Amino acid sequence: MNLLRRLASLGPGCIDGASLFGCRSSIGRRSVHAVPSCVPAGSPAAGARRDPRWVMLNYGVARKNDSALADAKTVAEARTSTGRHRLRVSLGLAAPPASSFFYYDWLGRATAGDEGSVSHGYVVAAHGDSVLLNVDHKLGGSSYRTEDYFVYKTSAAKPPSLTLLPHPAGRLQLSCRDTGLLQRSDDELLVVQINFNRCWTDKASIWMHRLGSHEWEAKHSVPIVPGGNSDKKVPHEGLDSYTTVAVGDRFICSVDYRNGLVVCDMAEESPELRYVPLPVIPEDDFGSYEDNCGRNDRHSWDMCAAGDSAVRFVSVDPRCCCGHSPSRSVCPNSDELFAVTTWTLALTTEKKMAWVKEHKLDCEELWALPGYEGLPRALVEFPVVSSANPDVVCFMVREDDKKWMVEVDIRNKAVLSAVRWTTDVPKEAWLVHVSAKLPWLTSKAPGGTKS
Repeated sequence: MNLLRRLASLGPGCIDGASLFGCRSSIGRRSVHAVPSCVPAGSPAAGARRDPRWVMLNYGVARKNDSALADAKTVAEARTSTGRHRLRVSLGLAAPPASSFFYYDWLGRATAGDEGSVSHGYVVAAHGDSVLLNVDHKLGGSSYRTEDYFVYKTSAAKPPSLTLLPHPAGRLQLSCRDTGLLQRSDDELLVVQINFNRCWTDKASIWMHRLGSHEWEAKHSVPIVPGGNSDKKVPHEGLDSYTTVAVGDRFICSVDYRNGLVVCDMAEESPELRYVPLPVIPEDDFGSYEDNCGRNDRHSWDMCAAGDSAVRFVSVDPRCCCGHSPSRSVCPNSDELFAVTTWTLALTTEKKMAWVKEHKLDCEELWALPGYEGLPRALVEFPVVSSANPDVVCFMVREDDKKWMVEVDIRNKAVLSAVRWTTDVPKEAWLVHVSAKLPWLTSKAPGGTKS
């Protein structure tokens, strides 16, 4: 399915003209409209230590202009696949729960009909010190467009670089749904995509590119075997990729929020895909938009790495006013009542895998927490699990045309931070974020390089 159609419900049109966060400056500099509340001294949140490496990368890559607050030390550039222009990118950092943005501009002359006319740019994936970017641009003098993929890479010891990937074989497209980055070592970075087959639901294809090589490798008819302790097989309707999660230096997980996930150990010479059902069955109608955007897959669930060999799954589920979950009640007292539950799955190839329930936070508990004062008693949406601390989750909460992002420690039941959305952000901003832990943010970002 075309990427734009699959993600249309997550774009700016879904938020009625309102954009995302007004905080787009470097970490430590807050330029936001804060909620009219504070976290009192002595609360669990007051002593919480932030990891400066964690950022929420907005899915949309924005055109650089005079108002963009990108850090000059994050600049890197590379030629496009046609070789006619150089693309320059930079990163505007903000501490969660605000968005961080990638920005682009062109070096050299770029007119409306020239190659420099970009229609879309996306953050596809992030892992370790690398971020995979997609730029859809027009070839000069024609209406034909091409998609280029770049790896933005930096560290505390090296300046940023931007590397153009060879075009994927055939008509393969790389999206945040089905593609992940896996940093195997300091010198080995893999771009991995898992493709499911609707006709043969017990098999899939794995496409892989090693950064620095000139080719894509493919493994077809890779078996999907039961990997959970229930020995359940892949459902008859098959699987679809909703997001892809890299874990440690071995595992790639392709997640279907309707059915389950498959785990691939990229350290294996002949890998199998191990299927594990999700610990809860999602409610089809819970959390659906009331406008024309329809249902989307990032509305109530998220998954992220939890250390080097586990994933953390967060689910926002409805509950009845009597406290039962996850069954929706028709009782008016149950309107928008919910509970947030987190689960952990330890990844292994040696034995069956099983979900472990970690923590649960009821909506009534959340609304009563210090630091939540002044925020709507409404459904939380679009969870983003922290790449630095899987107990921390960011949510969107809204009331009428007002929207906030709230950072919550689910384990300690504490509100860590909250920011108000404003309209002073790039028009390319989306609701989707890629959770990233960038190691070089512990040190001063070095200057950029060309490639």
